[in-house]
Amino acid sequence: MKLSSGHTSTKYENKQHGSSGFPYAVYRSLIPDIMHSYPLHWHNEMEITYILKGSCLISVNGTPIRAQAGDIILILPNQLHSIDQNEDCRAEYYTFVFDLQLLGQDSPSDACFCKYLKPYLDGGAVLPFRLPYEHADCPPIRQSLEGLLKLETPEQQKNLVCGKELRIKSGLFSLFSLLEPFRQNTDSDNGSLYQLAQIQKMKALLRFISANYMTPLTLREAAAFCGYSASYFMKFFKSFTSSTFVEYLNHYRLEKAGELLRETTLSILEISEQVGFENHSYFIRIFKRQYGITPRKYRLLHKDPGAL
Repeated sequence: MKLSSGHTSTKYENKQHGSSGFPYAVYRSLIPDIMHSYPLHWHNEMEITYILKGSCLISVNGTPIRAQAGDIILILPNQLHSIDQNEDCRAEYYTFVFDLQLLGQDSPSDACFCKYLKPYLDGGAVLPFRLPYEHADCPPIRQSLEGLLKLETPEQQKNLVCGKELRIKSGLFSLFSLLEPFRQNTDSDNGSLYQLAQIQKMKALLRFISANYMTPLTLREAAAFCGYSASYFMKFFKSFTSSTFVEYLNHYRLEKAGELLRETTLSILEISEQVGFENHSYFIRIFKRQYGITPRKYRLLHKDPGAL
């Protein structure tokens, strides 16, 4: 079977966050909930995750992070990242997603944007992936995020406080001023160039998986796509995902199956085949292992929460 190169389907996320005129959104999430994880992906916007309760596993550019309550996770534009359940733990967190150009323009006349924000877009500067709760400089950063959260409360939404967009932009500028001491300029040494090449390779592979997960995709085919031997590919893949290729592929297929169960009326057999499982019994077994219930009960639960 001929495999797609991955150009027609991708793990690049192009979801609109906020509006085109004001690209900023805040999301409250639980792990596990409808999703047990958010697979490895990337997007043009910056993302800041603030852990409120519990713990979860986050990966950023191949670096695994065990995030705890009070931690702040900083994800710059185009960085590969994922979030997973930490064993049996639950986590509650807020995610702020926004386009950096909301705060200025890539223009010589905008000295503030060019000096402080553009380097995050073009790779000239980075921030630490995690600011731990116990870090001495974290309290004012958390207060800044909590100030932004207050603008999202039902009372504020109902009253549509005058100047909300100005308050958000003011809050984001204040936040970046607090993050400035953490900023580090990047080097163009061989190690950094090698890491960048590995990240680009992983992005291409994620596109390839997204385009071919519904086929009998094998580890050797994925390794061949990367130009690696099977043994080296296994190490490369696990360094980014902390899982084997088969585990990741099955997890990705099951997330797609969950979407189809929630959003379509396709039969369970049709769904298992559509997401790449040739053995229906195996699909039922590993679906139950991941979600804790059978596909039929999962569909009933999400169509009618009171049915079970």
